[in-house]
Amino acid sequence: MDTPIDFSTYTLDELYSSAKVIDRERFPERAKEIDELIKTREAQEPAHNADLKIAGEKASRGDRLVAAIIDGLLGIAFFIPVIMYIGFDNLSQPNLGLSAFLFVYGVFSTLVLHAYLMYQCGQTIGKYCMSIRIENLDGTKASFITIYFKRMLPMQLLSLVPSVGQFIAGFVNPAFILGKDKRCLHDHIAGTKVSNI
Repeated sequence: MDTPIDFSTYTLDELYSSAKVIDRERFPERAKEIDELIKTREAQEPAHNADLKIAGEKASRGDRLVAAIIDGLLGIAFFIPVIMYIGFDNLSQPNLGLSAFLFVYGVFSTLVLHAYLMYQCGQTIGKYCMSIRIENLDGTKASFITIYFKRMLPMQLLSLVPSVGQFIAGFVNPAFILGKDKRCLHDHIAGTKVSNI
């Protein structure tokens, strides 16, 4: 005779696990009870499902956006002294020398801000704050070379090309995240994805 199990004492995660492994043909009533408890708990704990992040799953578009905003604000803060020194007039009509300087300074600021985290954890500061990281498609941490030279640098170089390059780097690149696989253009170029940790 089967011993009754009090599934009402299970947490929602335990109920999910039980629903996956239970033999539904052998124990249809128990399976039904588990399913009903899950529905009830989900209705009572909607925040649980919204905030649930499973390690290894692709990061949400929202988390990636917040991480990009954090990184963007840090980058702007790093450029403020240069902008004040050079002046807005010179920036609006940059010559070749100024463009080269700004590019080198951009590379320098990226490395100062993010190189340690990119090398150690596969993250930028924004991604660190959002508990997400850059990975290879097999789920392993992406190397610094992959992250910077295959993923970031091509977009930085592309943004130097007036109009078309700037449009691709600034609009087309992030628009790719709206695709089914949630990967930006730079992810496709580098063979990377961004996942929860």
